[in-house]
Amino acid sequence: MGYDDREDLAIICQRKNEVFLLDIPWSITLAQGDLLTPKQRRSKDTLIERRRLLSCPPLKVPYPSTEPKNPTARANVLETIPLSERRFHSELILPLVQNSLQVIRDVVSTFRWGLPRLVPLEVKKDTNSQDENPRKRRKEEPSPIRYEHVSSNEPPVILSSTSPNEFRSLSDLSVVKNTSSALAIIHINDNDSTGHPISYLIPPESSFTLCTLPLFETKKHRSSQFYPIPGLSSHQKFNLILMDPPWPNRSVRRSGHYQTHHYSEMEVLTEGLRDILRVHSYPAESQSQPGTQQAIAAIWITNAEKSRKAAYQAMMGSGFRVCEEWIWVKTTLDGRPISALDGIWRKPYEILVVGRRDESVDFSKHNFEDLTSISEAVTTRRVIAAVPDLHSRKPNLKGIFERIFFKPGQPQSYSALEVFARNLTAGWWAAGNEVLRFNAQECWVDPNEIGCEE
Repeated sequence: MGYDDREDLAIICQRKNEVFLLDIPWSITLAQGDLLTPKQRRSKDTLIERRRLLSCPPLKVPYPSTEPKNPTARANVLETIPLSERRFHSELILPLVQNSLQVIRDVVSTFRWGLPRLVPLEVKKDTNSQDENPRKRRKEEPSPIRYEHVSSNEPPVILSSTSPNEFRSLSDLSVVKNTSSALAIIHINDNDSTGHPISYLIPPESSFTLCTLPLFETKKHRSSQFYPIPGLSSHQKFNLILMDPPWPNRSVRRSGHYQTHHYSEMEVLTEGLRDILRVHSYPAESQSQPGTQQAIAAIWITNAEKSRKAAYQAMMGSGFRVCEEWIWVKTTLDGRPISALDGIWRKPYEILVVGRRDESVDFSKHNFEDLTSISEAVTTRRVIAAVPDLHSRKPNLKGIFERIFFKPGQPQSYSALEVFARNLTAGWWAAGNEVLRFNAQECWVDPNEIGCEE
């Protein structure tokens, strides 16, 4: 799809495409495209407004510290962290984040660091967001979709945008396309997880494969017809592949938000990510031919060295050069980091590793036991500040990807795939067992609906 400058409305401020202040609920809302039905689009009622995403109250004060209580305890913990990892955060990330936050403060010092949110009144009444345990599931967050079945041999379901699309259950869906430029609606009469009817809003020109990804099938257990993404042909290539893998995380596993995997499985997970990039990215050799499609990969990581190592290995092992890292800094509504920037147990940021396909990458020449040389070779780092929303809701970066890699005025359109997606994006493909999670109609309201408040 082509460049869409409406996504810029979620960017509160930015400097030189290097520092951004982004509103998360609006970034997801705008990335849905036009959420009007054909009937609403034909209406002459100028009061019809865009549907809005329900959110939780914005955090107003940082979380209580969980850091070691004294210098000795802190020193003992630091000794368990590899020196290269400590240097990565203290020398490359920390100064950049501090400077970037100051840049934003100079612009929005007297303003909120987020746009008004729609919050259910009972949540606003019952939830004191600044005192809330961040690991506790907020009650307005829908339950994750769990889904196993998909057949690569079945033709895709093509949705109608002129009337609701009725299905008995989610098991009737595998590969689904909305080819219309208007919203499509799916009605599930017997929802697998709750037993109650539920509806989903499917953005214009979006497609998805609702499946559990076979990332942990070792090669010896794979069939000859193995697909890294079930239902998606190996001939389907993308200019952009964005992934948010289920990295190991003890606190998240305890909370039950979604399945994660242990470090003992990290090599298999790395190979699975590598397979997706190898199969579904445009080949490196096309980069040397004028007018061919570019290939960009992006992987969200945790602040543990093992996930960064896995992301580097997955990218470089599939012919990508790590060229950028984007740091999402989580702030309160008045612009303070949600926890100490130099924290050991919890850091107030997450990192998106970005790579570009490069035929000259030589995987064998890199030492992955010490990531210093790779991280120091990253040419560009960008900072995106944003007030967190519900757990597992990350900023939708469609607008920023378009600004950086698919600029307006370029003749080519682009194709994009989000793997482990938790919501759909207009014009993009999505894959995973939670792709419809935040597209449930219960997550969206009309702005004037009673029972919500900004």
